[in-house]
Amino acid sequence: MGFDMGMIIALALAASSTLSDWMRIPKKLRCWTALFLIVILHMANQWLYNPGFHWKTALLEGVTAGVAAVGIHSTAKNSFQQWSASRQSKNSRDRAQSEV
Repeated sequence: MGFDMGMIIALALAASSTLSDWMRIPKKLRCWTALFLIVILHMANQWLYNPGFHWKTALLEGVTAGVAAVGIHSTAKNSFQQWSASRQSKNSRDRAQSEV
């Protein structure tokens, strides 16, 4: 991982909060925004500045760096917590509507 990947990760992590607020993504799912940005920015960087661009290699490197940056365990944990919370709130709304 070179200096360019470090800059891509820093830029993606900084931009993911603003982008997530703008898109109204829950805080627990912001790691997916950062991962998506890292992959897209890395692939664009490789396409622009690497004369022997291979999209599969660039995709794999981007996913690897993104998962390492956001943390695979916390991403899975936060996604599961958000999914469980939204499912519970939906169930409680359905029960409230059926009682009325």
